[in-house]
Amino acid sequence: MLTGDHWTAEDAYRMGVLQEIVKTPQGALDRAIEIATKIAVCAPLGVATTLASAHLAVDSGDAEAFSELGAQYAALYRTKDFIEGLTAQAEGRPPVFHSN
Repeated sequence: MLTGDHWTAEDAYRMGVLQEIVKTPQGALDRAIEIATKIAVCAPLGVATTLASAHLAVDSGDAEAFSELGAQYAALYRTKDFIEGLTAQAEGRPPVFHSN
C-alpha cells in the first residue's frame, strides 16, 4: 500500500484479501449467484445476526464483537427457527424458516 503498486488478483488472493478467483466476469457473476443461493436457504435470523456481528467487529473491533456472541447465540437459541433447523436436520429434510 505504501508503494502505490497495483495488485493483481493473484496478489490479493495470496494476501488473503480474496477468497477465490474466477477467470471471467460471467464466472464471477455465476459464483456470486451460487454463494447468494447458498445463503438464501440459511435461517434468516442467523444470517442477520451474523451480519450484525460482522458489522460490530468492523465498527467497534473484534473484542466488542466477541463479547456480544453469547447474547446473540442465546437470542437465536430461543427462536422457533432454531428448533426448526434442529428438527429438520434430525428428520433429514430441508428446514422451513419463518423468521420469528
